[in-house]
Amino acid sequence: MESIKLSQKAEEEIVNAARMAALSNLTEKSQNLITLEDIAIYFGRHYQTVAKIISKLPNFPKPVTPVTVDQQNSRPRYIAGEVVRWGRINAKPY
Repeated sequence: MESIKLSQKAEEEIVNAARMAALSNLTEKSQNLITLEDIAIYFGRHYQTVAKIISKLPNFPKPVTPVTVDQQNSRPRYIAGEVVRWGRINAKPY
């Protein structure tokens, strides 16, 4: 079987589509931890918009700190259900 070569953009789009499929199953009761990148995909916004504007809003859910071996390289994580709830209540264009 031949291997298929994809451009980096095509590969990223496939990965994002798979992530969106997984994220679309989240509910307000979801306890999964998600990243800012996941949140950007979930809301269909650019990462920078989520990281610099949306996540800084005073009523946006606060990140939780996962226990990791290397705390310095730890990215903030958010409880998915809190983010879903926030999105339902605060649905407006940012």
